[in-house]
Parts: sequence; C-alpha cells; structure tokens
Amino acid sequence: MKKKKLIVIIIAGIIILGIIFLAFNLTKDLFFKDKNPIVNKTDEQILEEKGVNFVSRENFLTEANTLLDKGYTADEINNIYEYMSENNIEKILNSDYVDLKDFYQISNFDFTKLDRYLAYQTLENIDMKDAVTRVNLNLDEPFYQTIEEIEDPSSITVLVNKSHALPSDYVPDDLVSIPSFPNLQIRDDAVDDFENLIAAAKLDNVYLIPYSTYRSYDYQERLYNGYLEDDPKDVVDTYSARPGHSEHQTGLALDIRSSSHWSNLTDSDYEWMLNNSYKYGFIVRYPKDNSTITGYKEEPWHIRYVGKEHAQKIHELNITFDEYYDLYLTKY
Repeated sequence: MKKKKLIVIIIAGIIILGIIFLAFNLTKDLFFKDKNPIVNKTDEQILEEKGVNFVSRENFLTEANTLLDKGYTADEINNIYEYMSENNIEKILNSDYVDLKDFYQISNFDFTKLDRYLAYQTLENIDMKDAVTRVNLNLDEPFYQTIEEIEDPSSITVLVNKSHALPSDYVPDDLVSIPSFPNLQIRDDAVDDFENLIAAAKLDNVYLIPYSTYRSYDYQERLYNGYLEDDPKDVVDTYSARPGHSEHQTGLALDIRSSSHWSNLTDSDYEWMLNNSYKYGFIVRYPKDNSTITGYKEEPWHIRYVGKEHAQKIHELNITFDEYYDLYLTKY
C-alpha cells in the first residue's frame, strides 16, 4: 500500500513538473526578454558598419563589395565615390587594387594614364597635380607624337596645339571682314569684340594693327614649308605650326603689331595687351616662359579669341589656354 502511494506521488510530481515547465515556456517571453535578439541586417547596414558611406546610385552595394574584395578600405571607397568621375569609377572597378591617395582631389585625373602620371612626376620631381595636367597634354611625349583630330573645330573654345589637329578641309562658315581692316577676316563671333579692343587701346594711346588673321590649311602648309627652306624642322617647330595645327585656321587668332613695328609689339603695348585683352575676350596665346607647355617661343603678337568669360578666368588664373582647357573644359 505504501508502495502504491509512493508511485502515485512520483507520477503526480512528474505531471506537476511538466505543467510548470510548459507554463514557463509559454510565459518566459513576457518576463525574460532576450537581451541579444537575432536581427536580419540589410546589406546597406552591413556596409555602414564597415565604415562605407552609402551612395544613392544603381548597383552601389555590388560595386562597394567588389572594391572591398579588391582590397580597398572603407575610407578609400568613400574617397573614390566622393571625388572620382563616373568614367574613373568604372575603370577602377574593372582593374586590380591601386593606391589612389595622391589623386582623389585632382579633378582632371584620368585612371587610364596612372602609370604615365607616376613616371612623369618622378622624372620631373614636380607636384602630382601639375604632373597630371602635363601628361593630359601629352607633354611627357615629344611634340606631335600623339595627335587627335578635333571633333568640333567651330567651337569658340577649340584647343588647337601640337596634339590636337584641325581637319585639312575645315574652313569656318562665318568668316567676316574686320570693318576697320577689310582685307582681313576673322570669325563673326570675334569681330565686334576685336573692334572694341582696338578702340579701347586707342583711348590709352596704344595703336594696334592686325596683319595676319584667318589662314587656310593650304596657306599654312606653304608657310611652314617655306620656313623649312631656312631652318631645320626642330627649329621651325618652335615658331611655326605645322598645317592643321595652326590656330589661324580657326578664324579666332590674330597676329597684331604696334604701329611703330613691322611684326611685333613694343614692350609697353604688350603690357597693355596682357592687362586688358581679356576684357574683350582675347588672350595672349603664347606667353613668356611657357614654351614647355605651348611648344612655341613667346609670341607677344599672337592673340586668340575665347570669349570674355573664359578669357577673364585664364587671366585670373595666370595659366596657358592649354592648361585651362584640360582643367576646366575637358570631361574626365
């Protein structure tokens, strides 16, 4: 009898314990909240935890993870998306890891020229920003080695130099005679501003006379070949453009002289030009001490029309048009 009671007590105890256990499991969430609940994080949150700033652009998550896989740190990725152009980002994504710390804030950086930048900067021992601009202008190569044909020769800001050539058949379709010098022609866009330049100079007792304006490709070819009869090509190239590489073919360039000179400006007239021509949309195209960039000796007499806005900026920055074109008019 005692044995049966013991068994009953044991069974009852087991049942009671089962009920208690079941009740506990049903009510534990009410009294014992999980301190570390499992939360499904988004890909964006995972990247942010790694220090990558989210950028609202298509495929950013995939691109950011690709860069992480290539070995870029979060800071490097943030700099890439803050400073690099769309073209550069695409090229970076398709290349192995590269240390870009010297280039993030250089606006005219072109990823495809990275090796040339590094080599030229080391060779010349100059600031990387200057190295980038010079390489973009192909100054790490001999002049006329790399030549690109100009796609829009009629642009007021067209760059014509030793690596940018005009089509041989290009003739501006808006050439007009200069009213005060009817035997000479320039583009219609520039003629009024040139007349205003001449008039303003006279008010300051500076008398300027244009003597060479628009030249055709064929004319430039005859001129250049004529110089070759007197000097070696490497010398001629320092003072005359090869056909297709002359700004005169654009109809936007003029050679001017002082009334007292046959083909040049007096020092005082040149000083006036440097300080005033930009007000009328013109720049001195080949200034002193810039032959390593322009490829030509100083030419006080050669002015180029680029429009008032650009001329003023070039004057304020005190740089050549070649540099200005690369820094402000070229999309990288």
